[in-house]
Amino acid sequence: MACWLSLFDSITVSLLNNKKYKHLSENYMSPRASLVSENRESVLRTFARLFSVILILTALLLAFLTWQRTVSNEHQRLAHTGQLMAQGMRSHLSTFELLLNSMADELVYRDVFTNPAAGDAFLARAQETDVGLVGFGLVGLDGEFISASTRELRAPLPNVVTHGESRESFQRVVEEGRFHIGRPYFFEAVGEWIIPMRVPVYDDQGQLRAVLTAGNRLDGGHASWARMPISSATYLSVVRADGYLNYLHPLPLEQQRRNELFTEVVPSSLQDILTQGRGFYHYQDTALTGPGASYLWIEPVADYDLAVISATSRSAVVQRWMTNMVMPSLLWLIFALVTWLGYQRAARLLRRADREVQDKREALQRSISQYHELTRLIPIGVYQFKLTQQGRHEMTYTSERFRELLGLQDALEQSDSLAQYVYNQLHPEDALAFYKQQERATKETRDFYWEGRLIQGQKERWVSVHSVPSNEPSENGRLWNGVVADITERKEAEHQINLLAFYDALTQLPNRRLLRQRLEKAVRIATAKEEFAALLFIDVDKFKQLNDSYGHAEGDRMLREIGDRLEELVRDYDTVARLGGDEFVVLLSRLSNQSDKAAAEVEVVLQKIERLLNEPFRIGQQTTRITLSTGITLIDGSEDDIDIILQQADQAMYRAKDAGRNTQCFYDANIQQMITEQLELQQDLRHAMNHDELELYYQLQLDREQQVAGVEALIRWHHPTRGMVMPGVFIHIAEQSGEIVALGDWILQRACRQLVEWQNHATRSDWTIAVNVSVRQLRAEDFAEKVLITLAETGAKPDKLVLEITESMLLVDTEQVIEKMARLKRVGVKFSLDDFGTGYSSLGYLNRLPIDELKIDQSFVRDMNQGEHHKVLIRTILSLGHTLSLTTIAEGVESEEHFRSLLALGCDRFQGYYFAKPVPPDQLP
Repeated sequence: MACWLSLFDSITVSLLNNKKYKHLSENYMSPRASLVSENRESVLRTFARLFSVILILTALLLAFLTWQRTVSNEHQRLAHTGQLMAQGMRSHLSTFELLLNSMADELVYRDVFTNPAAGDAFLARAQETDVGLVGFGLVGLDGEFISASTRELRAPLPNVVTHGESRESFQRVVEEGRFHIGRPYFFEAVGEWIIPMRVPVYDDQGQLRAVLTAGNRLDGGHASWARMPISSATYLSVVRADGYLNYLHPLPLEQQRRNELFTEVVPSSLQDILTQGRGFYHYQDTALTGPGASYLWIEPVADYDLAVISATSRSAVVQRWMTNMVMPSLLWLIFALVTWLGYQRAARLLRRADREVQDKREALQRSISQYHELTRLIPIGVYQFKLTQQGRHEMTYTSERFRELLGLQDALEQSDSLAQYVYNQLHPEDALAFYKQQERATKETRDFYWEGRLIQGQKERWVSVHSVPSNEPSENGRLWNGVVADITERKEAEHQINLLAFYDALTQLPNRRLLRQRLEKAVRIATAKEEFAALLFIDVDKFKQLNDSYGHAEGDRMLREIGDRLEELVRDYDTVARLGGDEFVVLLSRLSNQSDKAAAEVEVVLQKIERLLNEPFRIGQQTTRITLSTGITLIDGSEDDIDIILQQADQAMYRAKDAGRNTQCFYDANIQQMITEQLELQQDLRHAMNHDELELYYQLQLDREQQVAGVEALIRWHHPTRGMVMPGVFIHIAEQSGEIVALGDWILQRACRQLVEWQNHATRSDWTIAVNVSVRQLRAEDFAEKVLITLAETGAKPDKLVLEITESMLLVDTEQVIEKMARLKRVGVKFSLDDFGTGYSSLGYLNRLPIDELKIDQSFVRDMNQGEHHKVLIRTILSLGHTLSLTTIAEGVESEEHFRSLLALGCDRFQGYYFAKPVPPDQLP
């Protein structure tokens, strides 16, 4: 009690001297001493209420712990009872099995099949040795009794084959030829309930001739397991594998109740528990223990398909718990009395100390002013500590924000335990850098700077810590002044930017940009170490049919699962990437330095991929399987052009598709045939530009009121023999051959002429035309000059021309690209950043680019209603565009649902088949 009273003394003293309780300090400064006293007593009452809450919580904790201990003891008691019961029963049954088998041999020896009287005499003598048995009987295969231990029967012995209650056990012994325990039943011949136990009887030639049956009393007779001392609150039962009871304690006296218990299976809920095996369970409302909840211990009886259930009712456990609560309740009452006496003593000490407070008001006022001056309006945490000669950290000052950032308790504030407190919060991945920086700063007496994560409960917080040593150390150590800032939001933004730049939004796998970086590294390593790498292009066969059949949501889920499966089988230094749609890429590194062995290693990986992805995929309530077309190219360092390596794997993949899908092809010279066909198409394209086979189609772009604001120019090719050739077929050929520059100039020339034709049109004069610019066009030194010349020659208004560039154009020669764009921007030409968000953006340059529009890629629009994360991504892009004062355009709007969702998110313009397909200019509205 003295220790507890001294605790209240220390609380009282801390109230008088602690400078960090601002509300107390302000009260101390009041000129009226009585108000100071009232405020202090109010604080003490607050502490008293706190201790009252603690007392209540302590009482609840005591009750909870006592309950846990009571349940644990009951658990152990039930387990012990069940185990003893199971062991005793197994021993009894195994012994009885041996006894019955030996009796069967003796009956055969006595030639009971020709002399039943000898069998009667033998079985009668056997019954006299165990009064716990009702009797023995030898039954022929036809079900008729051959011999029995007694003939003093209340009813004729039945035919076992036709006797409903005993037929099942008899037939199992005949079929399985082994010892079996039957279900309990009322045997009319002796007028008792029995548990039948049977063994097969074979003659000298090994032929099954009969079944020897022993009827054990329902209460277990004189068996040791049936005579165990059991408390009145404990219920024991033995349940068969088929769900029927074989034994029950206490045994009901009523015949009707026995019929209900032993002729019906136990409830299915109890059977479910029995299938879980040995253990402790909480079960509701079982007939084995009476109404209400019960605690059960399940103990299997080895080798006999039986399970012992030792059980007790919840009410019995509650009674034991209430008995166990007597002593803790007494201790709690003593604890509450001591707490009340401590409160009274602390109140007296506080009133006596009021006289001393008045003398300390001025000193306290100066301390408070200094404290608030140091920490006022500072958004970061400020601290000061002394590093002693012994290497201890003694905190001399911490601001409120500092304590908030570190989740610091006041009790640690003025002790060297703060350092350990901070060490305990360091994230394991960042701790090593912290210790290295600390060691370097301490050893060299230099600034300490560290950025890392702190683990605070279930939350991670990013912080930056910067501290500076004082110039001169004191004899007791050196002072360090520092600040702590919360940089969690900044780190989360950087992480989000990193995901947008390097990872696929759907599968979280590396995207094309990150794949290129790793592929470049693989080429360098293959060259330096003279070893092979391999690039696998994987395309899911007929994925569009699956997508159309099951919906985009299921299709997306399947793509994520494909990515997960691929990541499972590759090594840590290999890469699995998604290029878009249903195309995946696997980059295998560190292969053999011999091409044939490297190819064999790739074959092994291909077999693993085939096995893993041939496993069925679950789609809703159905399952489906997929096949893959895979193209492979080996990398030995001889080819360092990343685009060519990607092209080789892509060509091999298309060769696999042409071969009938569901196969793999390595890149080789045979692919040259496909290249030849592409060259023919390239020559036809040159001819088309000179013979008016190309035509511009236009697709409408609408604003939020669904009014036409402009169009996008899309090229079409009317081939004389192939018919209409879409851009997807010939654009990449033009890019590879270099014809894309001439083709781009042709498109720009025609678009500007169209603008001139529309200048006096009633409805189209205010329309803009968006023209796609290729990478090679933009990187050409005379690109800006060509655009200016085209505008001057055609007379088109520059402010009606919108040039669309893709994010990949920002990866190389960024400064030159910005310079060209700025030159055209000055005369009024507008720029749109196409396919924004596909993972290529250099977001650091985004605010420097002279762009007017952000165009959201159609893949995001297509998937936006398939999951919340798609909408979050689009919302982020729209927010970024509006922050930079850019017009946002969503392409690929194919339904009203897409349009309404984008409209709600704040998108400015819309383009897609929902409004209009690309058409020739004479078909525009």
